[in-house]
Amino acid sequence: MKGTVTLFGATIAGFFGVLTLHVPSSHSSPVSKVTTPTQSTTTQSTTTSSTPQQPPSGSTTTTTTTTTTTTTTTTVPVVSSNVNGSATGPLENYSYGQLAVKVTITNNRIVDLTVESLQTLESYSQQLEQYVVPILKNEVMQAQSTKINAVSGATYTSDAYAYSIQGALDKLHFK
Repeated sequence: MKGTVTLFGATIAGFFGVLTLHVPSSHSSPVSKVTTPTQSTTTQSTTTSSTPQQPPSGSTTTTTTTTTTTTTTTTVPVVSSNVNGSATGPLENYSYGQLAVKVTITNNRIVDLTVESLQTLESYSQQLEQYVVPILKNEVMQAQSTKINAVSGATYTSDAYAYSIQGALDKLHFK
Protein backbone atom coordinates (compact mmCIF):
# COMPACT_ATOMS: atom_id res chain seq x y z
CA MET A 1 0.00 0.00 0.00
CA LYS A 2 2.83 2.38 0.89
CA GLY A 3 4.44 1.72 -2.51
CA THR A 4 1.20 2.61 -4.31
CA VAL A 5 0.91 5.93 -2.47
CA THR A 6 4.56 6.74 -3.27
CA LEU A 7 4.06 5.84 -6.94
CA PHE A 8 0.89 7.94 -7.12
CA GLY A 9 2.63 10.92 -5.47
CA ALA A 10 5.62 10.65 -7.82
CA THR A 11 3.28 10.50 -10.83
CA ILE A 12 1.49 13.68 -9.78
CA ALA A 13 4.80 15.47 -9.08
CA GLY A 14 6.12 14.41 -12.49
CA PHE A 15 2.95 15.58 -14.21
CA PHE A 16 3.24 19.05 -12.69
CA GLY A 17 6.94 19.12 -13.51
CA VAL A 18 6.19 18.46 -17.18
CA LEU A 19 3.50 21.14 -17.20
CA THR A 20 5.92 23.73 -15.81
CA LEU A 21 8.45 22.94 -18.52
CA HIS A 22 5.85 23.36 -21.25
CA VAL A 23 4.42 26.72 -20.21
CA PRO A 24 3.91 28.80 -23.38
CA SER A 25 6.47 31.56 -23.83
CA SER A 26 5.72 35.08 -25.01
CA HIS A 27 6.56 33.96 -28.56
CA SER A 28 4.23 30.94 -28.60
CA SER A 29 1.21 32.64 -30.13
CA PRO A 30 1.01 33.11 -33.89
CA VAL A 31 2.05 36.42 -35.31
CA SER A 32 -0.90 38.62 -36.14
CA LYS A 33 -1.28 40.80 -39.14
CA VAL A 34 -0.58 44.40 -38.22
CA THR A 35 -2.83 47.18 -39.42
CA THR A 36 -1.34 50.41 -40.64
CA PRO A 37 -2.22 53.53 -38.73
CA THR A 38 -4.56 55.58 -40.86
CA GLN A 39 -4.83 59.29 -41.17
CA SER A 40 -8.26 60.76 -40.74
CA THR A 41 -10.10 63.75 -42.02
CA THR A 42 -12.92 65.48 -40.22
CA THR A 43 -16.09 66.74 -41.81
CA GLN A 44 -18.68 68.83 -40.07
CA SER A 45 -22.32 69.25 -40.90
CA THR A 46 -24.70 71.76 -39.35
CA THR A 47 -28.45 71.32 -39.06
CA THR A 48 -30.71 74.26 -38.28
CA SER A 49 -34.37 73.95 -37.40
CA SER A 50 -36.97 76.54 -36.47
CA THR A 51 -39.85 75.79 -34.12
CA PRO A 52 -42.64 78.34 -33.59
CA GLN A 53 -43.82 78.65 -29.97
CA GLN A 54 -47.61 78.35 -29.39
CA PRO A 55 -49.12 80.97 -27.08
CA PRO A 56 -51.22 79.85 -24.11
CA SER A 57 -54.94 79.75 -24.86
CA GLY A 58 -56.96 82.89 -24.19
CA SER A 59 -54.05 85.32 -24.56
CA THR A 60 -52.90 87.62 -27.27
CA THR A 61 -51.05 86.03 -30.11
CA THR A 62 -47.32 86.66 -30.21
CA THR A 63 -45.08 84.51 -32.40
CA THR A 64 -41.51 83.79 -31.31
CA THR A 65 -39.06 81.58 -33.15
CA THR A 66 -36.42 79.42 -31.45
CA THR A 67 -33.44 78.28 -33.54
CA THR A 68 -31.55 75.10 -32.65
CA THR A 69 -28.16 74.33 -34.21
CA THR A 70 -26.64 70.85 -34.08
CA THR A 71 -23.08 70.12 -35.23
CA THR A 72 -22.09 66.57 -36.15
CA THR A 73 -18.44 65.52 -36.58
CA THR A 74 -17.64 62.49 -38.71
CA THR A 75 -14.18 60.91 -39.02
CA VAL A 76 -13.40 59.32 -42.38
CA PRO A 77 -10.24 57.16 -42.72
CA VAL A 78 -7.89 58.05 -45.55
CA VAL A 79 -6.10 55.18 -47.28
CA SER A 80 -2.34 55.38 -46.76
CA SER A 81 0.00 55.53 -49.73
CA ASN A 82 1.83 52.57 -51.22
CA VAL A 83 4.54 51.05 -49.07
CA ASN A 84 7.88 50.60 -50.80
CA GLY A 85 11.25 49.76 -49.29
CA SER A 86 13.31 47.25 -47.37
CA ALA A 87 13.88 46.66 -43.68
CA THR A 88 15.58 44.03 -41.60
CA GLY A 89 13.70 42.60 -38.68
CA PRO A 90 15.19 42.15 -35.23
CA LEU A 91 17.61 39.34 -34.49
CA GLU A 92 15.31 36.68 -33.02
CA ASN A 93 16.61 34.12 -30.55
CA TYR A 94 15.25 30.60 -30.67
CA SER A 95 16.35 27.30 -29.18
CA TYR A 96 18.93 26.53 -31.85
CA GLY A 97 20.38 29.95 -32.66
CA GLN A 98 19.44 33.41 -33.90
CA LEU A 99 18.16 34.78 -37.18
CA ALA A 100 17.12 38.09 -38.75
CA VAL A 101 15.14 38.45 -41.97
CA LYS A 102 15.21 41.32 -44.48
CA VAL A 103 11.89 42.14 -46.15
CA THR A 104 11.49 44.04 -49.42
CA ILE A 105 8.12 45.56 -50.30
CA THR A 106 7.08 47.10 -53.62
CA ASN A 107 3.64 48.65 -54.15
CA ASN A 108 2.22 47.12 -50.94
CA ARG A 109 3.42 43.60 -51.82
CA ILE A 110 6.14 41.54 -50.18
CA VAL A 111 8.43 40.80 -53.10
CA ASP A 112 11.55 39.40 -51.41
CA LEU A 113 12.67 37.82 -48.13
CA THR A 114 16.31 37.09 -47.32
CA VAL A 115 17.93 35.82 -44.15
CA GLU A 116 20.38 38.59 -43.28
CA SER A 117 21.84 36.97 -40.17
CA LEU A 118 21.86 33.32 -39.19
CA GLN A 119 23.80 31.93 -36.25
CA THR A 120 23.19 28.32 -35.30
CA LEU A 121 24.57 26.29 -32.44
CA GLU A 122 25.35 23.14 -34.42
CA SER A 123 25.77 21.94 -38.01
CA TYR A 124 22.46 20.03 -37.93
CA SER A 125 20.62 23.29 -37.23
CA GLN A 126 22.37 24.86 -40.23
CA GLN A 127 21.15 22.00 -42.45
CA LEU A 128 17.64 22.34 -41.03
CA GLU A 129 17.64 26.06 -41.86
CA GLN A 130 18.55 25.30 -45.48
CA TYR A 131 15.48 23.07 -45.72
CA VAL A 132 13.01 25.15 -43.65
CA VAL A 133 13.69 28.75 -44.77
CA PRO A 134 12.62 28.24 -48.44
CA ILE A 135 9.36 26.67 -47.27
CA LEU A 136 8.66 29.53 -44.85
CA LYS A 137 9.58 32.12 -47.50
CA ASN A 138 7.07 30.56 -49.89
CA GLU A 139 4.36 30.60 -47.18
CA VAL A 140 4.92 34.30 -46.40
CA MET A 141 5.03 35.27 -50.09
CA GLN A 142 1.72 33.51 -50.72
CA ALA A 143 0.00 34.84 -47.59
CA GLN A 144 1.53 38.34 -47.90
CA SER A 145 1.65 38.33 -44.09
CA THR A 146 3.20 36.45 -41.20
CA LYS A 147 0.07 34.38 -40.61
CA ILE A 148 1.70 31.17 -41.77
CA ASN A 149 1.82 27.54 -40.72
CA ALA A 150 4.94 26.42 -38.87
CA VAL A 151 7.03 23.72 -40.48
CA SER A 152 6.65 20.47 -38.55
CA GLY A 153 9.83 19.72 -36.63
CA ALA A 154 11.01 23.33 -36.93
CA THR A 155 8.46 25.20 -34.85
CA TYR A 156 10.99 27.41 -33.03
CA THR A 157 12.68 28.31 -36.31
CA SER A 158 9.30 29.05 -37.90
CA ASP A 159 8.30 31.33 -35.03
CA ALA A 160 11.63 33.20 -35.05
CA TYR A 161 11.39 33.66 -38.83
CA ALA A 162 7.84 35.03 -38.59
CA TYR A 163 8.67 37.35 -35.67
CA SER A 164 11.68 38.81 -37.45
CA ILE A 165 9.59 39.44 -40.57
CA GLN A 166 6.85 41.05 -38.49
CA GLY A 167 9.45 43.37 -36.94
CA ALA A 168 10.57 44.44 -40.42
CA LEU A 169 6.97 44.94 -41.56
CA ASP A 170 6.34 47.12 -38.50
CA LYS A 171 9.37 49.26 -39.39
CA LEU A 172 7.94 49.74 -42.89
CA HIS A 173 4.41 50.43 -41.54
CA PHE A 174 3.09 47.61 -43.69
CA LYS A 175 -0.42 46.38 -42.94
